[in-house]
Amino acid sequence: MKTILISGGGGYLGTYLTQVLLKNYKVIVYDEFYFKWLFKNKNKIRFNKRLKFIKKDILSVSLEDFEGVDVVCDLNGIPNDPSSELNKKYTWNVNYKGRKKFAEVAKSCGIKRYIFNSTCAVYGYNKRVVDEKSVTNPLSTYAKANLKAEKEIYRMRTKSFKVNILRNSTLFGFSQNLRLDLVINIFVNSYILKKKIFVNGDGNQWRPFISLTDVAKIYKLLIRNDNLPSFVTNLVSFNSTIRDLAYKVIKYFRGSPNQIEFIKNNKDNRNYRTKSNNLKKYFKNLKFSNFNYELNQLIKGIKKYKIKS
Repeated sequence: MKTILISGGGGYLGTYLTQVLLKNYKVIVYDEFYFKWLFKNKNKIRFNKRLKFIKKDILSVSLEDFEGVDVVCDLNGIPNDPSSELNKKYTWNVNYKGRKKFAEVAKSCGIKRYIFNSTCAVYGYNKRVVDEKSVTNPLSTYAKANLKAEKEIYRMRTKSFKVNILRNSTLFGFSQNLRLDLVINIFVNSYILKKKIFVNGDGNQWRPFISLTDVAKIYKLLIRNDNLPSFVTNLVSFNSTIRDLAYKVIKYFRGSPNQIEFIKNNKDNRNYRTKSNNLKKYFKNLKFSNFNYELNQLIKGIKKYKIKS
C-alpha cells in the first residue's frame, strides 16, 4: 500500500482529498492546522488508522518528514488573491521559496511522484481561450508566486522524480473546511442565508470551474498509474461568465433573476477561459461530476454544519 503525503492537507481541498485517498492508501497530512477540522475529528474519519499528522510549517521541512513516502501532493501555500496581497513578502516566502524548498527535500528523499497544486490564475487576463501552451499573464502576487514555483519545480523532473503541475480552475463543492471566497460556494451560501446573490462588476468576466470531486479523481488516477509521465495540465470542467453562473444557481433554487444584485463599482479584472489538451491526453475516460449534484451536496453540507460566514 502506497503512502501519500499531503502538504497543506488540512485546508479546503486537502480535507476532502485526504478522506478520498484514505480509502486506498496510507496518508500523512503535513499542515500547521490553522483550520482544525481534520486534526480534531480524526476519529470520525473512515480508515483513520491509516492517517497520520505532521503538525509543522513547510519552511521547517526536514528529510525525516518524507520517510516511507511514495507520492507527495503539494497543496501548500496561501490560497487566494486577497490573502496573498496582505503581506506580499511573506506570500513569496511561502508560496515560492517554501514550496520550492519542500520539493527539493522531497526529491532528495527519493519521492517517486510530486503533484504540485497550482492555479489557472496564472493566465490572469486573456481574451482568447487558453491552454497549457498559452502565454501566462499573472495579475496577483498569488498567481505570480505560484507560477514561479511551478516552473522551478517542473525543472526538477527526472525519470525517477516525476512532476505533475495541476493548474486548478476555480474550485467548488463541499468540504468540512469550506472556503467561502470561491464564487460558486459564495453564491450558494449567500442564497441560503440572504435569498440574494451578489456579483462583482457586470459579471461578464469569464472563469473556468472544476469540482473537488473531479480534482480528487485526477489525483487518484495519477497516484494509481505509475506509468504516467511528468506534465503540466489545466484542470477544467467547464467555463462560464460569472453572470451566467449566478443565473444558473438562481435557477437551481427556483428563485428570481431579481434576487441577483450587481455591484458595479467593484470590478473584477480577471478574465480567462481555459481548455486542456493534456487532460484529454492523459485522462481520456474522465467523466466530470454533474453540476446540479455538486450543488445539492454543497447545500446539504452547509445546512448540516450550519455554516454562516
